Amino acid sequence: MRISQITKENYMAYLQLFGIKNTKKLDGLLTHDGKTAGLDQFGQRIGDYSHEAQEARMVAAGYAEAGMLIREGDTSWKKIVPVANEIKNTFIETARRQFMSNGNGMSTAPDGDEISALLKEYRKSVPPSARLSFTHTINQILQTENQRLIDYVRTSDPSWTHGKQIDPEILKKAVSGGLDIKV
Repeated sequence: MRISQITKENYMAYLQLFGIKNTKKLDGLLTHDGKTAGLDQFGQRIGDYSHEAQEARMVAAGYAEAGMLIREGDTSWKKIVPVANEIKNTFIETARRQFMSNGNGMSTAPDGDEISALLKEYRKSVPPSARLSFTHTINQILQTENQRLIDYVRTSDPSWTHGKQIDPEILKKAVSGGLDIKV
């Protein structure tokens, strides 16, 4: 007898060998009557490891948002999608405020928490199929704005590096400029 060849008879022998007394959950693995047997707590067939089934289990368990899991090798979500000006301006203003409040070009943990909370809030208004692209677009907007602020500071103070305190007057001029994001 090989271990991989489990029949009802040797299955019971294994259970006795390992001292298992309650077999209710294990019995469901061997039953395929098309009803509830063989289904997990989220209604997915046990052993279904398709991307959709895994995502459904992760979303149902609260570990992920719908539409936010990436298939291995899939880069189709890495595209710029239209974002409402109100949303875009909210993120740009947040990036500018954080840049000014820190005063040294460095981010703090609360900065990331604030951006993450905003992203999570706005993602709810986007269909699940577009959430990855929306998140990618917002991250590109934030990177562009942060780089614009860094470039402006470096043109005003060529000796500036990340972590070095920035002259407050330079910061005021940097954030008072118009929006030049081309997304």
